[in-house]
Amino acid sequence: MRTALFLIVLNLWAGYASGQAPGSATLWRVAAASLTRPPALETGPAGLAWNPAAPLEHSSLSASVQVVQTSDVVGLSGILMGVSRHAGQSGRIGISAGRVDVRDLVRTASSPTSLGTISVYEQFLGLAGQFEFRGLVLGGLARVHDARFNLEHNHGFTFDLGARLRASSRLVVAAATHFLAIELGDREPTDYYVGAEYIATPGLSIGRVAAEIIVRYGTTYRASEKLEHALGAGLQVGGHFRMDASVVRETGYQTAGWRPAVAVSVRVGKYQLGIARSNGLNDLGATYRIGLDATLIQ
Repeated sequence: MRTALFLIVLNLWAGYASGQAPGSATLWRVAAASLTRPPALETGPAGLAWNPAAPLEHSSLSASVQVVQTSDVVGLSGILMGVSRHAGQSGRIGISAGRVDVRDLVRTASSPTSLGTISVYEQFLGLAGQFEFRGLVLGGLARVHDARFNLEHNHGFTFDLGARLRASSRLVVAAATHFLAIELGDREPTDYYVGAEYIATPGLSIGRVAAEIIVRYGTTYRASEKLEHALGAGLQVGGHFRMDASVVRETGYQTAGWRPAVAVSVRVGKYQLGIARSNGLNDLGATYRIGLDATLIQ
């Protein structure tokens, strides 16, 4: 599987330009397998990496970090970090950073003897801004990308847009671009996200604690691939416990199938800890994600 990822990125590298993300940015699609909500509906400072209009904590300063780990079959690991704060009554600003890499790629020549390792990674640093008006949040995220693929070392720039609308007290719709090329051409690393979530059980309670059951639907579009569909549901209990589950209809390696994922998160005071697991891309081993969100200054 690591060799397959290596060849895919090598094939994409030829289309690289400074006004877009490097070809190895497609490795983020493997990291996205651990998401239990459509990417357009991700929240928190780390969620800015998926949607620049992701809802943020109502605090002066908050931060989050997520670590992604795949099985040894895939050999990919990653980290996402984000920091955000309010800028006036209706504005927010944030910093988003992330890195994914493929490990244990061995360099050989005419014999199987190792001549060292092959370095494959993609990382970015971005500045985000949001503006909210009557339930509509608009966001933008400018990123600089740095990537290494074997002996090649390149950079790129992207600018993503996101929107999130609370259409009613029970319905939220969102859309975002991911690694949108500045030159606006059709580029392989670019993804387009759309998502919607609906509170199906208003007024529900578990004992004396208020609860909600939320249903979700999302789509992902990318060049040269079929539309990807996601269905999911979540249980929110009193703002302190949440469980989310989803299935994604994905296409890859000439096959299509449903990929399940589940996540649990618990909030204690200023901190929220989340753990997620999915079957990975096309059921090639499991993908895990551990995340921590913290309110630093109220």
